[in-house]
Amino acid sequence: MNKLKFILSFCLILSFLQRIGAQPSTTIIMNGTIHIGNGEVIENGVLVMEQGKIVQVGKTLSSLYKTAKVIDAKNKHVYPGLIAMNNIMGLNEIDAVRATHDYNEDGTMNPNVRSLIAFNTDSKILPTALFNGVLFTQPIPLGGTISGSSSLMKTKGWNWEDAVMKADEGIHLNWPIVENNKPDEENRGEKGIEEINNFFAEAYQYLQQSNPTFNARLSAMAGVFSGEKNLYVHANEAKSIVRAITFFKQKYPAIKLILVGAQEAYLVSEIIKSNKVPVVLGNIHRLPAHNADGIDQPYQTPGQLAKLGIIFALSQEGSWEVRNLAYLAGTAAAYGLNKEEALKAITLTPAKIMGVDQQIGSIEIGKDASIIISEGDLLDMKSSSIYMVFLNGEALDLKNEQVLLYEKYLKKYKID
Repeated sequence: MNKLKFILSFCLILSFLQRIGAQPSTTIIMNGTIHIGNGEVIENGVLVMEQGKIVQVGKTLSSLYKTAKVIDAKNKHVYPGLIAMNNIMGLNEIDAVRATHDYNEDGTMNPNVRSLIAFNTDSKILPTALFNGVLFTQPIPLGGTISGSSSLMKTKGWNWEDAVMKADEGIHLNWPIVENNKPDEENRGEKGIEEINNFFAEAYQYLQQSNPTFNARLSAMAGVFSGEKNLYVHANEAKSIVRAITFFKQKYPAIKLILVGAQEAYLVSEIIKSNKVPVVLGNIHRLPAHNADGIDQPYQTPGQLAKLGIIFALSQEGSWEVRNLAYLAGTAAAYGLNKEEALKAITLTPAKIMGVDQQIGSIEIGKDASIIISEGDLLDMKSSSIYMVFLNGEALDLKNEQVLLYEKYLKKYKID
C-alpha cells in the first residue's frame, strides 16, 4: 500500500512538473501605447518579456515565438512600475494604534537604524499601493536628527529578504530649523547644526582609522562620505535648504546630497541648480507654505524645477496615502510639467537617484520586466484603471482587502 501511494504521488508530481514545463516562458504585449519612462512614447507598440526581463520593445516584433502568451493591449497604456520614495509604508499599519508603528527610534543620532529589517511584507497597505501601480517603495525611518538608513523594497514579497531591491542605499538626516530673533546660544536650530557638525567630524575621523574599535553608529556612516550611499537631507524652509547645501558642499563635497521635502525649493532654485543637488519633493497635494503664495504654488513647483533642469522626483509621504502617487504626477502635469516628464518623476528619476536605473525605472531591453498595463491614463484619477501588473515578468493578483470588501457589499446591496 505504501509503495502504491509513493508511485501515485510520484506520478502526480511528474505530471505537475510537465505542465509547468509546457507553459510559455515568454509574454508578448501588443498594440498598446508604451510609455518608456524616459520621455519616449511608442504608439501601437510591442513588448516582449522573457525570464523576468524585457527582451524586445518597439513598433514591431523582431522574433517569432511558438509558445508565447500574447496579451492584446489595444486602447490600453503600458508603463514602467512606479517607484514611491520617502514614505513609511510597510513600517506603519494603523495610525491610531501605536503598537503598529515601527518607523521611529529613541535618540537623536541613529544612522545604524535600518528600515530594511522592519519592513512588513504582510502589511494590508502594500496591496492597495500595488493595486495603483506602485511596485517599489522606499520606507524611511523618522525621528531624531539622523533617523537611520532606507532601502528600496518591492511591494510584493514573502519577507523583507525576498522584497529587498537595494539594501541600505542612503542615510536620512533632518536638518534643524533655525529660529529667528534668537541669539545662537539660545537657538535650538543652531545647536542642532553644531551637533551635526560634531557627529560628522567624529564619523569621518573614525572611518579614516585602519582598525577602529567597533562603533555601530559611526560604522553605519561608511559609504556616505565617499558618495556610495546617498545622504537624504530633509529640509522644507528656504533658509534650511541653503544652510544644508552650503554646509555639506563646503565641508564634505564628495557626499551625494539629496534634498527631501523641499517645500520652498522654488525660492532657492538657483542655489539648488548651481550645486547640482537632486530633489525629492514631498506631497504637492497640500496648501502653500506661505499666505502670500498662490494657492496652486505646490502644484507648480515641479514644473518650475523642470524648467531650470533640476533633477527631481515626486513622493507621497505617509503610508496608506502612497497609493495616490500617480495622481501627484497627474497634478504636476496639469500645472506646467510635461506629462511624460511627470511620469519620469515617479519612475526613472527615483531609480537614478537610488542607483538602480540599470534594473528598473523604464521599459528598456535588459531591464526587469516590472510593468503596468492600464485601461486609461495612469496619471488621471478619473480614467486610471489598472488592467494587469507584472513584477519581474510575473503577473500579480491585484486583489486586496478593500477590493474584497467592495465586492462583498456590492452583492449585499445589489438591486435586481
